[in-house]
Amino acid sequence: MEAPDNHLDWSLIHEDASAGGSISHLKMLRNDGISAVSLDSGDIDASTDPATGIYFRDTRHLSRLRFSLGGVAPRLLDAKLLPNALSAVFTNPPLTLPDGTRLHGQQLVVRRRRVVDRSVFEVLTVSNYAAQALRVEVRLSIDADFRDIFEVRGFRRKSPDPRVEAESAPETIRFSALGADGVERSVTLRLSPPAARVSPGEATFFLDLQPRETAAISIEIAIAGEATGLDPLGAASRVEAAQRRWLDSITGIETDDETVNGAISRALVDIFSLRTSFAGYDFTAAGVPWFDALFGRDSLITGIELAAVAPEVLRRALIVLANYQAKASDPSRDAEPGKIPHELRWGELAGTGEVPFGAYYGSVDATPLFVLAASEYLRWTGDEALIADIQEEIEAALTWCQTAEEHGNGFLTYEMRSPHGLEHQGWKDSRDGICWPEGADVATPIALVEAQGYLAAAYAAGADLFEAANPALAARLRSRAGEVVARIEERMTHPDLGYVLCLDGEGRPVPTPASNAGHLLWVGAAREDCARRAASTLMSSDLFTGWGIRTLGMSATRYNPLGYHTGSVWPHDNAIILAGLRRYGFDREAGRLGAAMLEAVVRFQDMQVPELFSGDARELRLVPTPYPVSSRPQAWSAAAVPYLLVSMLGIRPLSDGRITVIRPILPAGLEWVRLHNLRRGEGTADLLFRRDGEHVAVEVERMRGGMEVVLSNSFPDPLLGAPPAARRPSFL
Repeated sequence: MEAPDNHLDWSLIHEDASAGGSISHLKMLRNDGISAVSLDSGDIDASTDPATGIYFRDTRHLSRLRFSLGGVAPRLLDAKLLPNALSAVFTNPPLTLPDGTRLHGQQLVVRRRRVVDRSVFEVLTVSNYAAQALRVEVRLSIDADFRDIFEVRGFRRKSPDPRVEAESAPETIRFSALGADGVERSVTLRLSPPAARVSPGEATFFLDLQPRETAAISIEIAIAGEATGLDPLGAASRVEAAQRRWLDSITGIETDDETVNGAISRALVDIFSLRTSFAGYDFTAAGVPWFDALFGRDSLITGIELAAVAPEVLRRALIVLANYQAKASDPSRDAEPGKIPHELRWGELAGTGEVPFGAYYGSVDATPLFVLAASEYLRWTGDEALIADIQEEIEAALTWCQTAEEHGNGFLTYEMRSPHGLEHQGWKDSRDGICWPEGADVATPIALVEAQGYLAAAYAAGADLFEAANPALAARLRSRAGEVVARIEERMTHPDLGYVLCLDGEGRPVPTPASNAGHLLWVGAAREDCARRAASTLMSSDLFTGWGIRTLGMSATRYNPLGYHTGSVWPHDNAIILAGLRRYGFDREAGRLGAAMLEAVVRFQDMQVPELFSGDARELRLVPTPYPVSSRPQAWSAAAVPYLLVSMLGIRPLSDGRITVIRPILPAGLEWVRLHNLRRGEGTADLLFRRDGEHVAVEVERMRGGMEVVLSNSFPDPLLGAPPAARRPSFL
C-alpha cells in the first residue's frame, strides 16, 4: 500500500472509564481501608497521572503530594513496593543554590518511606554528603479534590463539584469538602518539624545540614479525623507485625522454591491488606483502586478459594452479605427479595443516586454462590452456629433461586431493569463480554452456562444444609438440582465445545468458545463426555495462552487480548477451571495449567497478582503483558494462588470431619509442598507432599484435635440421594 502524499498525525479521543490511560506503572499501597496510588517515586499528582491519589471509601482525598529541592525535581535512583511500605531513593541534579553555591550532582541523598497504618505516614530523610554545610530547602506540593471514584474513572457528574475548603498552619494543613450527599469529607496533614512557610497548597522546610548529617521530615495524612500521633518511623514495623500475625494464624504453605514462597506470601498479605470495616462489619474489599468496596460475587469466590487456608475470610463475607440481602423489589437497583448484593458503595455519587451502586443487586450468580459458600464454609469449619444465624437468609436466597428459575422457564436468566445498571450480570459483566462467535451482541434475557451450574450446586448445597432439620425440603432441593443438570444437558451441550456460552433471549444456544464452561466442571455439574470436550477446548491454543486460559477464544470475531472479558486472562477464573479439571480427573491438563499460572505469578510486577492480564500468546512475550487498568491488589486474584495449590494437592473436607487427599500432583519445577496448620473443624494437620518419580507421596507429619486424613482416588460426592437419571452435581 502506498503512503498518502499528505501525512497526518493520529488524534487522541476520550473513552469511558479509562482514568486517562494505563495504571500498570503505578504503585498501590493499601491498609485499614486507605489506598495510596502513586508513581514509583511515591509522587501523587492527579493533574498528570489521573488515577493517582490517596483514597478512602470511594473518594480521593489527596490528589497531589510531591516534593522538590528548592523547586527542582530530584532524580529518582531506586524505588520498591514492599508488602508493608513503599521505599524510594533520590539524589540531586547539579544545582546553583540561592546564595550562589554550586552543588554538584549526587551530593544529597533523599529517602522516602510511605506506610499506611490507620493514617498514611510519610518520612523524608535528607543526607548531606557535600564537603560543606548546606541549607536544604524541601518543598511539599499538596492538594485535595475529593473526587468520587466514578469521576476518576471517567463518569461525568450532574451535581456541582464540592467546594474544597483549606486551612493551613505550620504544623497542620487541613482540606475538607461537603458533598452533595450531605457528608463532610476531610484530610489533615500533620507536619514535623513545623514548616517554615505554609499555604494550603505548599509547605516549605529548611534543613541546616553539616557534612554527613541527616535530618527527617515526617508527615501524617489522617483521613476523616485528627492525626493519630503514632510514631511514623515505627509504622512499617507495626504493619509488618500485623501481617505476620495474620500469616501465623492461617494455614501456612511452603515449597522448595523461595520465589514461589514469596509469591504465596505476597498473595496472602494482599488479602490481609484488603480487610475493611464498615458499619460494624468486617469484609475483604474486591480490589484497588476501582473496586475498593464490598462486592458480593468477589467476596464469596475469594472466601471459597481461601476456605482451606483462611476460612475466617469466608465467614466475614457470609455475615455482611446476609445483612445486606435485598428485602424488597426495587427495579432502580435491580433488587428482588432474597438477592445477594452485587456491590455496595459509600462515595458521594452513590449516596446521591447519580450512580446506582450504593446498594446494587444486578448479579445473577451472587445469590446461588451465597448458598454454595455457606455449605463450603460449614464443611471446612463445622461452624453450625453461624449457619443457624444466617439460616433465614439462606432460605430466602434459595427461594429467590427457585422464583428466578421458574421465571426463566427452567433457567437462571438475567436482564437489566435499572436504566443505569449493568447490562450483563454474570462475572463477565462488561458491555461486550457476552457475544455470538461472529461478534454480535447476545439478546437478553440471557442464561449463562456457569450460572446454571451454580444454581444446581446451590440446590444441592441447600439440601445438605437442611437434610437434618427438614428432610422433605432437602429432598425437593436435591430433585431440583437434578432437574437443572438435566436441562443443562438437554439445551447447553455442544458436540465440539462441550458446552455453549449461554442461551439467548429466545432460548438459542450461543456456541462461543469461552472460559465459562470450566465453571461447570468446578461445581461438578458437567456430564463426563461433555466435560472431556470442554477440557480439550479450554486447553487448546484457541483459549490457552501458555500463561493461562483466555476469557474468549481467538477464533471469536470479538477476540482482543486486551479486551476486559474478550480475550484477557483472569487468575481467579483459571483457578476455578483448574479445580474443575482436577475434579473430573484431567490431571495432566490441570498440572499444565497450574505450572503456567505459577510461572506467570512470579513474573508479575512486585509478584503481585493483578485482576487480569493480556491474552497474548506466551511465545510473544517473556513475561505476561499487563492489562492497562488492572486493579492490584485484587482479592479473588490473590486468593487464586493458594487455591490452585490446594486444588492440585487434591485436598477436600469430608462431611464426617475428616480431610481427604485425592491424587495429589505438583506443578512442574516444585519438588515438595508443605502445609502447616491445615484446619478442619477443631482439628489441624501438617502435611508434606513430595515428588516421588511420576507420583506425589503425602506424609502426615503431625495431627492434632482429632484430625483424620484419608487418601482417595476420586473426589467425594456427598449427593448420594440425587436422581440417578442425572449427573449428580457434587458440590465443589
